[in-house]
Amino acid sequence: RDVLGSRGLGDVYKRQMERIPIRITALLVMTTLAACDFLDIDTPGIVNRDKMFENEQGFIDAMNGVYASMADADLYGEQLSFGFVDEIAQLYYNDYEANETTLTKTFDLRYRDEDVRPQIDAIWSKAYNTIASANSVLDNISGHDFAILPRIRGEALTVRAFLHFDLLRLFAPNIERGDEQAIPYVEHFSISPVERSTVREVYERIVADLTEAYGLLRDAQPASGRTPEELYVSQYAAAALLARVCNWGGDHETAERYALEALKGPFAFIREEQIKNLFLGYTARTECIWGLHAPDMYLDVRSRLYPTRLTDELDMVRDNYQTIFRVSSFTSTNNDYRYQSYFTRTKWEHSVVLLTKFYDKYYDEEQIVPSGRIPGPNLVRLPELYYILAESVYDRDPAAALEYLNTVVTARGLHPIEAADIATPASFREELLNEIMKEFWGEGQIFATYKRFNLPMEGVNGKEHPATDDTYLLPLPESEESAGID
Repeated sequence: RDVLGSRGLGDVYKRQMERIPIRITALLVMTTLAACDFLDIDTPGIVNRDKMFENEQGFIDAMNGVYASMADADLYGEQLSFGFVDEIAQLYYNDYEANETTLTKTFDLRYRDEDVRPQIDAIWSKAYNTIASANSVLDNISGHDFAILPRIRGEALTVRAFLHFDLLRLFAPNIERGDEQAIPYVEHFSISPVERSTVREVYERIVADLTEAYGLLRDAQPASGRTPEELYVSQYAAAALLARVCNWGGDHETAERYALEALKGPFAFIREEQIKNLFLGYTARTECIWGLHAPDMYLDVRSRLYPTRLTDELDMVRDNYQTIFRVSSFTSTNNDYRYQSYFTRTKWEHSVVLLTKFYDKYYDEEQIVPSGRIPGPNLVRLPELYYILAESVYDRDPAAALEYLNTVVTARGLHPIEAADIATPASFREELLNEIMKEFWGEGQIFATYKRFNLPMEGVNGKEHPATDDTYLLPLPESEESAGID
């Protein structure tokens, strides 16, 4: 199946997509970095690092393997984008079966249930496997002086920090409990266990990695043949992630500075009427700061969000979505284009609403990628920078915060928010949360936002999930309770 064809992605990127990474386990001595070309013939299953990293192309291929690993369904190809992490954010329901299913248990936040727990353990395992891959790249840079290595180091540091940060947001408390134990921060490839660090220690290491990465990527030489640019970590992606992390950590001054740095990149909002074509399972064109190539993601989108009939695995959109989008306020000149393009109502056994934000019927049926489109998830998008800026400046300059927020609001077809609507910190947070929910439905950011604001979540069937550890802390793997990575 040729999903790339001659769509201009470049020979290097086509090689990346055609390679099958070697899977890491804790028992292997090497990581999933390359194709079978680098397997040690005398020791099947082991990567020959000396051969792999003997030239510049080896480092490029290794980093490409890291990106491909991030696009796995256990990470951003499904579970950490439109899958598990949005299901626990209470965006969906499923009433197909009268009895409990894995999905209904997931909605109920029964994290330790024997059917739900494997999803959580798989996220943990795949994330640390991918971190190990990035660390292997970093460990092998020493002793080489290829021109591309500062860029490769910056990319690998960013991936390492990015994955640790999402693990921190899922498996550890917020920064207000900074002295509590969190997760291991793994900085070298090793099969030895790594002890857990505190929340603040992990946060500081993430910031340090991203700060170094930003400097490296800002000063690095351009890399030829690696297109499109948004599939690789850039200085703008590193800056945007620094803004995200520092905002989470309460360092609003630094968050503001790096959000403004990220806005210096070549990004722009599309015209309002184009919203319906912005996603459809693709990276978001001029609004994508960093995304991944995941050509098979549509299969999971189809089964989880847009099947041909009701199933017990279907994520049906919550009934309160119309309230979130404030549909009652719509007029001919005040009409949220996101609402119009994200959802479709269909009638099977009964009427249900489906999230069609990521479903492209043409690609599904023809297996041909439209020119200029890249199938895969968006990891960082332009609107987030404006939300971060609004939050960062609100305390000292509410008018500026309002302007930042309205940059997104008006780009999505709505009338500007009025100053009176954000007159208090509580009302500002309400408007900000509402915007984040509308913008990032299906992109894995809403659960973390509720957790960061320490807010309860309205569950299905009238349940409410309070802002407690039972709601917001995923359980560590059993082996990690008393040791490092298993």
